[in-house]
Amino acid sequence: MLTDLLPTTATLAGGLLGGVYLAFDLAVLPALRRVPVGGPGPDPGDTMRAINVAIVRPSFLALLFGAPALAVTAAVLGPTPWSVAAAALQVGGLVVTVAVNVPHNDRLAAGGPWSAFVGPWLRAHRVRTAVALLGAVLTSVGL
Repeated sequence: MLTDLLPTTATLAGGLLGGVYLAFDLAVLPALRRVPVGGPGPDPGDTMRAINVAIVRPSFLALLFGAPALAVTAAVLGPTPWSVAAAALQVGGLVVTVAVNVPHNDRLAAGGPWSAFVGPWLRAHRVRTAVALLGAVLTSVGL
């Protein structure tokens, strides 16, 4: 019974995580990139700092760590080429987050400039978005 429910749950978690990333890429980042640095109102770096603090909450952390954990568990309990590839992608997305996005967030939080943050962070963000969504698709193919 658990092995039947696990791939569906892994698909859902990976899709939700990818959806959060995609929404951020489609709406939040374009809005921040339109805000002039040093212009009237909040600086885009200040807004991103606030977003980085607000996102660290149990619901997001459950998706961030849960999607890869569910995908790996599904691959271990029911190994197929699809489930193994999905697990590798989900873990890869977490690695990108921890190795690239979080250090950029930390540098921004420490007062680093928005101009040095946005390009590298966005490239890594798009990688993790793609792998989370592709991982969810591959998990669903194996259902």
